Parts: sequence; C-alpha cells; structure tokens
Amino acid sequence: MNELIQNFNSLSEKEKIEFIKKIIPSVEKLIKENKDELIKEFYPIIDNLLEQYGITMDQIMLMLQMFNSQNQ
Repeated sequence: MNELIQNFNSLSEKEKIEFIKKIIPSVEKLIKENKDELIKEFYPIIDNLLEQYGITMDQIMLMLQMFNSQNQ
C-alpha cells in the first residue's frame, strides 16, 4: 500500500487527475458491492474533507457524474 501511495504522490497533478478518472468505475463498483461498509469507513474522512475544503455533496455528485460520462 505504501508503494502505491508513493507512486501516486510522484505523479504530476495532471497525471493524478487522469488516474482518479480511470479508477472511478472501480470505486463505483466497490460502492455498489459494499455500500454499508464503505459508508461506515469513509463517512468521517469524506465529511472532514468536505468541511475542510468547503466542498458540497452536490459538487461531489456532479464530479462523479462527469467522470462517469467521460468513461462511457
């Protein structure tokens, strides 16, 4: 896991965005298969990020929809 994190951190900002776009379908599948567990694990992290950066859940949903439409 640490190696993956290091590799991700070594990417340029543009490469990080491209990587995130490519993994969104896998994340969506994981959410569909393990929704309750993921909500329990990630809610505090997501809530903190949203509050910290002033991002609304509507903005997150819009981003996910945009990524999804680009990957189809």
